Amino acid sequence: MTHDQESNQGGSSGPKAQPKGAGRKTPRDASDRTLGLTNIWQVLRKLCWEVELLKAIPAHIQSGTRPVDVLHVQDAKLYAAVNAASTNIALVDWLYHSIRNDSALIERSREVFPGLRTDTDKDFLRSIRGINKSINMCHQICNANKHFHLIEPQSDFKILVGDLVMEQPDGTTKLGVVTHVVQNGEGIEGRGAVDTMLADLVPWWVDVLDRIQLPGRDLFFPGRRNG
Repeated sequence: MTHDQESNQGGSSGPKAQPKGAGRKTPRDASDRTLGLTNIWQVLRKLCWEVELLKAIPAHIQSGTRPVDVLHVQDAKLYAAVNAASTNIALVDWLYHSIRNDSALIERSREVFPGLRTDTDKDFLRSIRGINKSINMCHQICNANKHFHLIEPQSDFKILVGDLVMEQPDGTTKLGVVTHVVQNGEGIEGRGAVDTMLADLVPWWVDVLDRIQLPGRDLFFPGRRNG
C-alpha cells in the first residue's frame, strides 16, 4: 500500500501540508571544528594575515623556471585573494551570530549601520553588502567560486582578470596578473583593484568591531588601533 493510499483511506484527500520550515534541523554552534577559532577578533586576525600574504606575493614571476617557493607560483595572488574574500564573508556571519542574542550589541550595530537588518543571517548579509560595496565584491567572488552555476547572478557586477606577459631584454619572460572590479552596482563607488579593496577592508572591520564593542579584542587582537 502506498503512502497516498494510506492517507486516503484515513479520509483525507492527500498528504497533509507541512508547516513552513518543518523538518529542518536547528543550526548548532560549530566552534568545535574551526581549528581553534572561537572569537570574531581571531577571524579578523586571520584576514590580516591573508592580506599580508597577498602583499608578500611578488607582482611578477619568472616564466619557464621552477618556482623558488610557494609565493612564486603562477596565480598565487588569485588564490590568496579568493581566501581573503572568503574570510570577509565569514566575518559577516560571525558578526551576525556574535550580536544576535545581545540586545545591547544589536542596538550599537544599528547605530553603526542605520537600517541594518538583523532578522536572519541572509538579511544581515544583504544589508552589509549594501553598506560596503567591497563586501559585495567578496560575496560575488565567493559565490562564484563556491557554485559552478549561479541562478540569478548580479547583472551589474563585473570583474576583470588579465594576465601580463612581459618579454625581458635578456630573452626571459615574466608573468603577472591584474584583478580589477570594473562595475559593482551603480556609480563608481566600489570599483578598483581587488588587492587594494581587500586591504582596505581590514581597517574598516577594526573600526566596525571597535564601535560595536565586540568582546575579545584585547585577548585576540591587541595593539592595533585605528586613528
